[in-house]
Amino acid sequence: MHWEHLQTLLAVAKGGTLAAAGVSLGLDRSTVSRRLSALEDELGTPLFARTRDGLVLTPAGERARLTVEQMAESARGLSRLGGDDGGPEGVVRVAVTEALAPYLVEQGLLEVTRQAPRVQVELLAGNRRLDLERDEADLAVRLDPLTGANLKARCLARMPMGLFAAPAYLRTRGVPTSAANLAGHDVLLPSAELARLPEARWLAAQKKVRVALRSNSPLALLAAAKAGHGLVALTLPWGEREPGLERVLVLTRIPERAVWLVTTAAASKRPAVSLVADHLAAHFLSPRRP
Repeated sequence: MHWEHLQTLLAVAKGGTLAAAGVSLGLDRSTVSRRLSALEDELGTPLFARTRDGLVLTPAGERARLTVEQMAESARGLSRLGGDDGGPEGVVRVAVTEALAPYLVEQGLLEVTRQAPRVQVELLAGNRRLDLERDEADLAVRLDPLTGANLKARCLARMPMGLFAAPAYLRTRGVPTSAANLAGHDVLLPSAELARLPEARWLAAQKKVRVALRSNSPLALLAAAKAGHGLVALTLPWGEREPGLERVLVLTRIPERAVWLVTTAAASKRPAVSLVADHLAAHFLSPRRP
């Protein structure tokens, strides 16, 4: 039985579709389908049922998923031995956007250092891409896969976008119930390198809105929104965790924001890097609630 077939089972179970599993594994849909069919042939039973909502585990598939997850955890435990009884050690440099840096800390990133006290995490926050192949960082959490010959990327999450505002702003200016009702409202726009984002372009194109602030700092835009200066576009998980904001609209016409975890083949072999990468992946798959 091939380990990559078992990994495919987990990816399809988490993603719900062959396409989503392919994104997380870095494979095309046909390869995922072929591996899944091979595993079902090896086990002699269907593992998934096709429904309107995607692929759903059969009872046999659920038992197989639990077994494979136990196998994967055991394998991770072996890989983290680091050659001695002390476990993984060293500094793991994680490149993230300015907006993601505080979010990851709040959601428990540093708990990984409790599991492995000799591991240190260094967060390198900013909108500029760091070059992993030039050893500027060990891991990157970014909005694109940063393709390269020596890079390995997996999709951590796909998050819908929405408009948010402070309750005081909405009481004063009213709550727009659709994009057509945005006329007359103040908006907070990403600028510079962030102006190319789909939500930034969409919001800038809305008719008769007033731009109250442009900034390449997501945290500045967030602060302005909390202070009641206008509407800001955020991912739903980010906006809904902010106590000073209310959701106004879900931007169904804006593509969901993909978040990628990227590393190099060489860095991924370091036990400390592997540990932090697994922790980040687990965070996005099962985010902590406020």
